Amino acid sequence: SRVSTQSTGIRLRPFVALHLNNTPGTMSRELKGGIRLIRPGYVVVVLSGRYAGRKAIVIKSYDDGSKDRPYGHALVVGIDRYPRKITRRMSEKRMASRSKIKPFVKIVNHNHLLPTRHHVNITFDTQKINKNTVLDGALRKKAKLEAKMKLEERYKTNQNPWYFSKLRF
Repeated sequence: SRVSTQSTGIRLRPFVALHLNNTPGTMSRELKGGIRLIRPGYVVVVLSGRYAGRKAIVIKSYDDGSKDRPYGHALVVGIDRYPRKITRRMSEKRMASRSKIKPFVKIVNHNHLLPTRHHVNITFDTQKINKNTVLDGALRKKAKLEAKMKLEERYKTNQNPWYFSKLRF
């Protein structure tokens, strides 16, 4: 059902409200049915920071927080630099250089993530990409390399092409 305002003529749609927890002042990232919105494998959009507007895949979600981060957060792998457009007339060398992806691996607060309904079934190696590797510089580089290989491999198979295009807004 749509609600319309008489003064402006703009039609407004009702929104799905997030419900409050029992503790006052806190808000849960769950719908009324108790379904978690930020789940592993689902695509999210990063809303703030250096990677704002970039799409990312949730590797692991920490809904209840942890000792060092007492708030809901998630480990995500996303695309910092998207692959560029390719045409038939381009050479193999040029196609290869334009198909490169620059990934990022990050721990992000749930408040800074916009969950989507889309799911990408890329299996990342959790030995290489986990919470501990993100905090250490040398291991982070290896984690990014792992993410780069997996993402480029998926891009070349042309599965989930919408994930590898820049978000225009």
